Amino acid sequence: MKTYKAMHMVKMEDLNPHQTLYAGRAIEWMVEASFTAAALEYGDGSGVVYKNTHQFNFEKPVELGEIIGYYSTVVRAGRTSLTVRTALLSEETQELRAEGYVTFVTVKPHTHEKTEHNVQLDETRETFELAWRAKAELFFRSPQ
Repeated sequence: MKTYKAMHMVKMEDLNPHQTLYAGRAIEWMVEASFTAAALEYGDGSGVVYKNTHQFNFEKPVELGEIIGYYSTVVRAGRTSLTVRTALLSEETQELRAEGYVTFVTVKPHTHEKTEHNVQLDETRETFELAWRAKAELFFRSPQ
């Protein structure tokens, strides 16, 4: 699948008491970037609704003034849901700072009734993308 990119510069108002990027702001930006990927793959942003953030992990703090790229890829396509993996990378070093997964459902814009999206994942042999897809599948496994 195509990877979509959004960028943000970390400003004073984005910091926590430790003077690093506040997790709430990072997740807000992640959901926004993930929505963009899901909406562009689906083709109609008015028919895409947030469902769940499955995971969000910081690998390394993000400092004031850093420019962070949010790289979003649809990694799971259910019948009415799309799950997006988003990585936060330092644009200066390309170092992974955080990653997370967000699921959206597709709905009819005026009734908000779930609707099939007909998005299909492309074939891939990329081991990193196969790993992202496998991880996303785990979020939908029934507990034993």
